[in-house]
Amino acid sequence: MSLNPFKKPSYVGVDIGHKHIKLVQLDRMGTGWRVTKQVSIPTPSDSVKDAVVVDPDVVGIAIKAGMREHKITASQAVIGVSGASVIVRTIKVAKMTPQMLRKTIKYEAGHYVPSSIEDSYIECEIIGDAPEEGLMEVLIVAAPREIVESKLAAVERADLEVDIVDVEAFALYRSLIESDEHSVLNQMTVAIVDIGAAATTVSVITNGKFAMTRTIVQAGQVMTDALRTYFQLSDEQAEQGKSQLDFSPLVANPLTENAPLKVIQTHVDDLAREIRRSLGYFQSQQTESSKNNPVTHIVLTGGGAKLHGLGEYMANKLGAEVITTGVFDNPKFVPAGIEPPGKGLEWAVATGLAMRAHTKAA
Repeated sequence: MSLNPFKKPSYVGVDIGHKHIKLVQLDRMGTGWRVTKQVSIPTPSDSVKDAVVVDPDVVGIAIKAGMREHKITASQAVIGVSGASVIVRTIKVAKMTPQMLRKTIKYEAGHYVPSSIEDSYIECEIIGDAPEEGLMEVLIVAAPREIVESKLAAVERADLEVDIVDVEAFALYRSLIESDEHSVLNQMTVAIVDIGAAATTVSVITNGKFAMTRTIVQAGQVMTDALRTYFQLSDEQAEQGKSQLDFSPLVANPLTENAPLKVIQTHVDDLAREIRRSLGYFQSQQTESSKNNPVTHIVLTGGGAKLHGLGEYMANKLGAEVITTGVFDNPKFVPAGIEPPGKGLEWAVATGLAMRAHTKAA
């Protein structure tokens, strides 16, 4: 396929999840964004496992069909990676030039990457000087080649050229917080908790700088599976039943007699416990370096955050202010079409990926 060199390339953000593939296209609109395309496609069964696209052909065919059906004519894609084996961390190293850092980053990253360095893609960025003399802070990102290359293969099967591979946690921050320059969260230490189907990602950001990202296996599908098994339902029935539950009453009375709530309360409590552990680890790192930047706000997002009253329940469990938010809570984003788009909890990653292409172009 030959491309017209004078035609401006069009981009689509592609978020490949375990249950849904989301496609978003954006247009710049003054200081904001118009969402021109917003498409959700069911992920083919058993085609994605542990963030790896195990069947790139079938996923690529699904993406291509979805684009054709919804008249998305993009030629370039921005994709994201996530998962327990994707490492995002700020480290301190001796001051050096960017060129020297490039030569030594694999050695430095080897202290933090659990898998083989040779089997990972490594990127880094100098953040600035560290408080300690002679040191600087560097953000390192490491992603297993298997995850990156499986997503590349799937998207290229859809006849899209992958222009950028981003980190999903970065995309979340871009669409939910960074996009609104007036948000007070830009100057705070916040945790973004993205509850997906197969995993939950916890990212801590201080004054716009990523400090930590961790993946938790407790997520939406675990709760759906618990309801399905206990009440002998289909997956669709369990998902529908879950969407009708309300956690708000459990704040005042945690010993509920509501059977469906009792079934998934254990899993929600497990999730809260793992989030607390993540925040505790971050705080311990702050204490060791004589900093005092506690997480004051938790931004709850993702499809799993749609559970009614979950934010209120989590705030009570975690002892922090919890804001449940999606891209359409931000007036900077104008949704496509005339149907009420809801909060856009499940669209933050795909939207942030689509924004990344415009940032690059700028």
